[in-house]
Amino acid sequence: MNRQAVVTGASEGIGRALVELLSAQGYTMTGVDVNATRAAQTQQALAMSGQQMRFLHADLGRIDDLDQLAEELCVGPAIDLLIHNAGINCVGPFAASDIAAQQRVLDVNLRAPLYLTTALLRANRIARGGSLVFISSLSRFVSYPGAAVYGAAKDGLASYARSLAVALAAEDIHVLTVYPGPTRTAHARRYSPDNRREAQRMAPEKLAVAIHRAVAQRRRVLIPGFSNRLFAMAGLWMSGLTEWAMRKSLFEKLLV
Repeated sequence: MNRQAVVTGASEGIGRALVELLSAQGYTMTGVDVNATRAAQTQQALAMSGQQMRFLHADLGRIDDLDQLAEELCVGPAIDLLIHNAGINCVGPFAASDIAAQQRVLDVNLRAPLYLTTALLRANRIARGGSLVFISSLSRFVSYPGAAVYGAAKDGLASYARSLAVALAAEDIHVLTVYPGPTRTAHARRYSPDNRREAQRMAPEKLAVAIHRAVAQRRRVLIPGFSNRLFAMAGLWMSGLTEWAMRKSLFEKLLV
């Protein structure tokens, strides 16, 4: 039987790179996305290379959509690989930000993965021997001034995944937490105050390969890229230095 994979936020960036790689590796793919136009473009691109997938349209910030999505994912074979990749951001000084927009960051980035994972586990929809992958952020180690709520959501997701990994080990369900650094995506370009060094960011295709390898190795933690691992280590042991660097490279540029 073909292995079943589900990727949220699957129509662009990291999600699309994962879909393309996993399809090539023989997975039967289900993508979840709020943007129907981009989803159709991704489907068309895969079809041109002889690969097929289905897309489920859902706004992960809405409880009604999450309920419908869980119902749809409970039909058919059990899921071997579920990757919580979808995420949004809201940047700028927190006191001046739109609180509704910040609430939506929490809903999409944190509540949705928790809600969907719970629904699928209760329905025994995650295959024994399967994997759950949670895309957190390097900000867990180095801070993210100017996007404090995004950082809080990704921190919460990482903490949840760590505890879930322990709880599900006896059921032979593997949990991987990924901490990507700057990645060359439209999402990063949209929220970064300075894209002059965009070419230096990790390609999403490279990140997808690293995630696929970490799943195969049943790893619990992945910080992709040597420089990202160094920066994470600096964040643990020299937090003042990394916080200064993040303030200079991100926050102060948001104030201009």
